Amino acid sequence: MAWVKQGHVFSPDGSLDWAQHSFMTPCPWLRDEQTIRIFGGMRDAHGISRIGWVDVAADDPTRVKASSSAPVLDLGAPGMFDDNGLILGDVIEVAPDELRLYYVGFQLVEKAKFLAFTGLAISRDRGDSFERVSATPVLDRCPDGPFIGALHSIARLPDGSFRAWISRGDGWEEIGGRLYPRYDCWTLTSPDGVSFDNAAAQRIITPSGDEYRIGRPRATRLEDGTWELRATSDTRAKQYAAFRFTSPDGVAFTRTDDVELPLGSPGSWDSDMTCYPAHIRAPDGARYLFYNGNDMGRTGVGLAKWQAA
Repeated sequence: MAWVKQGHVFSPDGSLDWAQHSFMTPCPWLRDEQTIRIFGGMRDAHGISRIGWVDVAADDPTRVKASSSAPVLDLGAPGMFDDNGLILGDVIEVAPDELRLYYVGFQLVEKAKFLAFTGLAISRDRGDSFERVSATPVLDRCPDGPFIGALHSIARLPDGSFRAWISRGDGWEEIGGRLYPRYDCWTLTSPDGVSFDNAAAQRIITPSGDEYRIGRPRATRLEDGTWELRATSDTRAKQYAAFRFTSPDGVAFTRTDDVELPLGSPGSWDSDMTCYPAHIRAPDGARYLFYNGNDMGRTGVGLAKWQAA
């Protein structure tokens, strides 16, 4: 068994002002027995991202059924932490009428490249619209994450509490005359999934070898109770790649050598990069990874299926 690529699924066609290109950090959610809704960040002509969605068939996720004509979550008010772009986070259904969307908001400041912290919005209509819980972050800056505090995965635990997996950024790496954020992966718990104690977070994954950053941790609990996590790293040679980690408890992770998503053929949409994989299990039991290709999502989102190679 292996992950077998099924092809490119979706990218904006440029007909909408707010969605000229890109579908970044895909996040799938089973909306109903027939539909997987994938939330993602779509960029306008200035490169500023807002949250939209694409619906695909649950029994054939390469088949697009519909896509959003307007953002389900737009930019924050001027001066707020999310006034210059949004990407996913995670979505988690805590009740039939409560879908939580955790997102990363970007803000430009004068003396750093950007700041990026986590907001929360809630949908009461099965993901068609969202309202922010607060105009301020639910996961804000802290001593170990003064520039980035980005929640990318959250799960409800058997006792009713929540565990989140996040990226924290503490500085910048200059490569080829450009600044890139440095970050690594942490985990922390929350009694309600809304309030988070930054001081209680544990560092779980750090860059290795020539890597200077690794992030977007996406954790999945397996049927035997163990966990797997996928994170995307970048090297000083600018080689983006996704890696799989395993854990007995969702805290202590071991890195594997699994090459789950090899690069595509020359000239294809994922020829230079496969990154930001997100796992979902369909009603028929099939397992899928939605992932981004070249330029961190500029070419859209594609699909891989777990099956006999």
